[in-house]
Amino acid sequence: MVLLGGLLIGSLAQGRVQADDKREAAPDFQRDVRPIFEEKCLRCHGAKRRGGKLDMRTLEAMLTGGDTGPAIKQGHADKSLLIELIHHQEMPPKKEKSAVTSSELDLLRRWIDSMPGKNPTRG
Repeated sequence: MVLLGGLLIGSLAQGRVQADDKREAAPDFQRDVRPIFEEKCLRCHGAKRRGGKLDMRTLEAMLTGGDTGPAIKQGHADKSLLIELIHHQEMPPKKEKSAVTSSELDLLRRWIDSMPGKNPTRG
């Protein structure tokens, strides 16, 4: 019985460590996300051009968004226009040489989902 209890406590502790590792492994904008944007998006949504008035160089600019509103919804990749357009292969445009890969799209989803949501009392 004691052994079973010890195994259960050990499993719970290990689960907590793994959960902490997952939180620590959240993609970082500068290290993980920005390189994807530089390769696939900033030509049309960067310093020189801002298609749809969207600037994708900073998180703040994407939260502000462009003509169609915010590009991302913090904590909700499934409600983010950026993810929807990439998923349906509307962005980057087909004439561009490199589409976003499925692993890059997964990384972008994890990045957005890892963001804390906005405080509803603060707007």
